[in-house]
Amino acid sequence: MHTTPDAAATTPDLSTTVDQTDSVAETVVRAVAAVEDDPVEALPPLTTAVDPDALAALFGTETVGHVSFTYYGHTVVVSSADDVAVY
Repeated sequence: MHTTPDAAATTPDLSTTVDQTDSVAETVVRAVAAVEDDPVEALPPLTTAVDPDALAALFGTETVGHVSFTYYGHTVVVSSADDVAVY
């Protein structure tokens, strides 16, 4: 696991878009699991890093922007364009 102090200055380990059938939270957990090469079940609940309902509410409207947080040792950036980047 690693963290990146300035995620904007580097290339993400993985970048994906939230699928219409998935929630932002599901996409974040799957993306971090893919970077770690761990099963989703091996990761701690996303609630240890961020409130999934608040995250969904931020981007469930016409909000423009992004939010970043640390989850399982990675900086995760979620944008209002439904992009998820894991550093």
